[in-house]
Amino acid sequence: MTQSNWNSKPTNSEWNSAENWSPSGVPTDTATFASSTETAITFAQTSEASIEIIQFTDNASSYTFSLGTSDTPALIISGEGVFNASRNRQSFIVAATSSGYKNPQLKFINSASAGEADVYYCSGPESEKGYGGGIISFCDNTSAGAAIFKVWTGAGVPPQHSTVGGEVSFSDSSSASAAQFTIYGTLGADGDTFGNVVFHNTATAANAVFTNVGGTVSGGDGGNTQFYGDSTAANGIYNNWGGTCPKANGGDVAFDANATGANGYFHNYAAKAEGAYGGVTSFNNNPPHMPSKGASAGNGSYFNYGAREGEKGGGGHVEFSAKYGSATAETATIVNYGSTVQSKSSAGHTIFSINQPTDYYPSAGKATFWNHSGVVEGTAAGFTEFSVYGTQVKAGSESETSQVPTADQATFINLGADSPKAKGGYTLFSGNTTAANATLIGYGGSQGGYGGRVVFYDQATGDKAKVQLFGNAELDISYHTSGVTIGSLELSEGIIVVQLGTLVTKLSLSGELTLKSPYTTFSFYYNAKGGFELNTPYTVLTCANMSSFTSEQFSANTIEGIEPTFSIVGSDLQVIYKQK
Repeated sequence: MTQSNWNSKPTNSEWNSAENWSPSGVPTDTATFASSTETAITFAQTSEASIEIIQFTDNASSYTFSLGTSDTPALIISGEGVFNASRNRQSFIVAATSSGYKNPQLKFINSASAGEADVYYCSGPESEKGYGGGIISFCDNTSAGAAIFKVWTGAGVPPQHSTVGGEVSFSDSSSASAAQFTIYGTLGADGDTFGNVVFHNTATAANAVFTNVGGTVSGGDGGNTQFYGDSTAANGIYNNWGGTCPKANGGDVAFDANATGANGYFHNYAAKAEGAYGGVTSFNNNPPHMPSKGASAGNGSYFNYGAREGEKGGGGHVEFSAKYGSATAETATIVNYGSTVQSKSSAGHTIFSINQPTDYYPSAGKATFWNHSGVVEGTAAGFTEFSVYGTQVKAGSESETSQVPTADQATFINLGADSPKAKGGYTLFSGNTTAANATLIGYGGSQGGYGGRVVFYDQATGDKAKVQLFGNAELDISYHTSGVTIGSLELSEGIIVVQLGTLVTKLSLSGELTLKSPYTTFSFYYNAKGGFELNTPYTVLTCANMSSFTSEQFSANTIEGIEPTFSIVGSDLQVIYKQK
């Protein structure tokens, strides 16, 4: 293999000038850099340089390689890659405009590596006022090594509304290895153009670290890391920061097609500014349409942080929106933390939603969700929500579809608060979503705090879900349109919230009721115009083993100063408020 040495006193700064090398000639095998008077290396406008190895000797100067806009890669690294034996940082700056990841200015192919942490790469626009950004591409079995990357975009608006900012792309079976990426968002009026690290095909993030910086302009996006095809987040660490000005979006990790979160660690942080959005991890929110399956959270760990320490904006969140595929949380662990702010959206949260009509639906799979309480009285608690947007489809109608968000076989742990009157974490089902075969647990609060909650609204179905309540945790079905059937109910105290009147939101169990405490409590709600009547028995709970209990094991609140009277009639628990 031929070694070419960059001269200590080259004629000019251009890589493509034969006279700058010893022996004379543009290198194709190994390019070696030692001490030199010219350390700002440029490339000819029509450059198509290709090299197998770039190595810096132990006495090498600190070099900067600058690559501008080009129709073909100005430099292809095709062999073992970049090696730096010096104590100086070596930099590769791609300052260009591009049309997509297939139009890179710097390209790694075969099994080349980008080097260690003393090698720096920057992909961005030609200037801060420019538009778009350049592209660094890893193909085949290449690796980003342990190098440091910055990815950003300019403030200018791209022609024809292009959405290509600075980008580092991984395709084929390439790997981000142990590299570190800092990715920045929109700078100008074009909110859809942002810095981006993208994985295609079967590429892997391996053990890399990604920091997606929150948006800094109103309506602008934060930095993005995106996974397409069958790519994987592997064991990477992902930090998505919230927006820093009103209406700015947070940093984002997006999984589309059949990509997976694998065993990654995802940290979605709250926004600093009021009216800004928190960091987010999303699933199947972008094209392409998937004929079956969809993206998966894998076995990853997802942490959604509520607003704390002066933060005033939206909380970190995970979205299973299923716009282009049927996403699943699979076996992930997702943690939603509470907030120090009143607004619901300021808490850490996870949303499973669809916009009707749709061919897709998101599933909680067999994941585990932890919903934490609000910090103090009046602040928002962490939550998981299942929702349907658009025209609501009535159960039993011809247009009803089974494509609705489902809790599947997941476990939801809703924690009680430990501060006086603080709200407990909760899981909420609305629209015609379903709890399916999930396990829904509510733990009681302490020190005057409220318990965790499980809530059913609208036409949401409980299906065969198992509900467990402890202490002052709640199962709230009072705003349902009829009544809710679940699989089984296990109570160690607990509170069941039911509406009485012409509409009774009765709770029915297809399985058994289990009482592990001397009593349980109902909280009865009624609308003054809702047909509630004294001296009228209302069936509030039905289960096959009801006859094994006594009416004294149930209690409830007073209405108009009247104490309730419970009775068991066959498989029904009835309540009546008798006026003397």
